[in-house]
Amino acid sequence: MSFPRIRHVTSVFRQIEAEDVMLRDYEIRSLSRNNAAKAYPLVQAACPEVSLDAWINYAARLTGSMPSASAAGIVVAECARGYIHGLFSYTVRFILNHQAVLTVENFIAVDFGDRDAATKALIADMDRLARDHGCSTIHTHIPNDGAILYPGKSGTQNCLRAAGHEIGSINFCKALDDN
Repeated sequence: MSFPRIRHVTSVFRQIEAEDVMLRDYEIRSLSRNNAAKAYPLVQAACPEVSLDAWINYAARLTGSMPSASAAGIVVAECARGYIHGLFSYTVRFILNHQAVLTVENFIAVDFGDRDAATKALIADMDRLARDHGCSTIHTHIPNDGAILYPGKSGTQNCLRAAGHEIGSINFCKALDDN
């Protein structure tokens, strides 16, 4: 006895699984000023108060389009379909108790199938960047309200811990009144 509807449903699920696997394969690349607008929906989801112009100007400063005192940039995780699922900005700094330090900020990652895949790909690239710039340490700053857009499986902090990162400092923030 044949069940054509079941075969069709099974075929559809295989297709969805194959597409889901494709979405989990990320190309990690540097963001350029020319494609900074492409990352804006992700930035806006984490920081709705940031305008497109402010994001473009920020990206220009970090991607070499404007003068900078140190190595800096923005790294994105892009799926096979061209959608950006994660990003972080970085600068290389020198601090007293370490030599060169890769300072990572604005770490944002989302993935509708498995958010941890984008997070883990970005974390792995942080190690590469640190080595490429001769850094002895990586400092990752995760904003309290923007670190995890969609709570789920293990979260950004757990992925960082699993990759060997640990809490090394507490970062306080104070907004100043406009002068």
